[in-house]
Amino acid sequence: MLSSPDSAPAWTKLTQTELNEIIALHRRFLARAPGGRRALLKFHDLSGLALDRQDLSEADLTGAKLRHASLVGVRLRMATLFGADLAVADLRGADLSRADLRGVCLRGAELTEAIFADADLREASLALHGEGGNPQFVTFDALPVELVAIMAHRADFSGTQMAGGVLLQADLTDANLSRARLQRTDLRNAILIGTRLDSADLAGANLRGATLTGATLTGAELTGADFMDADLRGAVLEPAMMLSDQFRSAIRPTQPADIRSRLPGILAAHALWVNSLGKEGRCADLTEADLSGASLAGANLSAAVLERCIMIGADLSNAKLAMAHMAFADLRRANLTQADLRGARLPRANLAGATLSAANLSPVEHLTPSPRLFPANLERAKLMGAVLTRTVLCQARLIGADFDGADLRDADLREADLRDANLTGANLGNAKLDGANFPGGKSPVSS
Repeated sequence: MLSSPDSAPAWTKLTQTELNEIIALHRRFLARAPGGRRALLKFHDLSGLALDRQDLSEADLTGAKLRHASLVGVRLRMATLFGADLAVADLRGADLSRADLRGVCLRGAELTEAIFADADLREASLALHGEGGNPQFVTFDALPVELVAIMAHRADFSGTQMAGGVLLQADLTDANLSRARLQRTDLRNAILIGTRLDSADLAGANLRGATLTGATLTGAELTGADFMDADLRGAVLEPAMMLSDQFRSAIRPTQPADIRSRLPGILAAHALWVNSLGKEGRCADLTEADLSGASLAGANLSAAVLERCIMIGADLSNAKLAMAHMAFADLRRANLTQADLRGARLPRANLAGATLSAANLSPVEHLTPSPRLFPANLERAKLMGAVLTRTVLCQARLIGADFDGADLRDADLREADLRDANLTGANLGNAKLDGANFPGGKSPVSS
């Protein structure tokens, strides 16, 4: 990967046995035990070797070759990987927090659930010293950090510096890039479904053709960013921003015409459709409608289609929303007190700051020759700071849901599926947790 006008560095090829010996000494170094030695692997060739679940924190891997290496669950916290080649490496669940990754190549790497918090992913150049200490300036084939075609579902890039980086066709579904410095970054055709970009700096970034369905961009710096042909349907932006010239060439919500004035008629037709079991009236389709602040208290919207609907601060208290389709809906600060949400489908919906006190999200039984239970689906939903006191969530699908700071006191979470859910700061006082499936299989301590 490196080239020099005078001479190229020679990589030292290691066998798996030699690498294991170095790792053993590094483990003692980290424990500050006698005989320990820091892993100095600068310009070593570790291509294809296995480092799974090893701890190489603080190791020096400057310019190392790690192509096709297996680094599942490896710890590289504060490690130096300046100019390292990690193309097509497997870094699932790896921890690279605060690592020096300037000029790194991650082309085609598997980064699902990897942690890059506060890592340095900026472009780089490298100076080597030859005989006599004379500097030989070495440049990379590609100066920016390369994350082309990476698979990084649920990866944590929060606070990283990757200005000028290349994330062309990267799959960052549900990744966390909040506070990331992404100025002038090439994100063309990137998949950013459900990605957190809150307070990220995207000034001058190229997002042409990117898919941002369900992405959150609150507080993001977007000056000069190019959104041509980017899919912003279901993205969390203030509705007024969608009307700016900057997003004119993007794929935006369709915003049905005169939806507010037509809403009473739509609700009446839907109620007739529900009461006649579909023989009369018409199912309400409010896809991508902006109903922010609307008063829908007690409304009957059972089985209605509300996908990517914007309902910021809407009053849906006591509303009937059983089996409603609400994927990617923006329900920030909405009032859903005592709402009937049995069997509702809310994957990746944004319910940050919403009130769902005493709401019912229990399963619906479909009475057919072969009865089936349809649990409420809130997979990957954002419920940060939401009020869920006395909320019924038994058997609900809550995989990957974010309950950071949520109030779940007295909630019914029996048999709920909470795998990969974030319960940081959540108050689970007196919650019913029997049979619930928690992250790591361990129930958090109620408070």
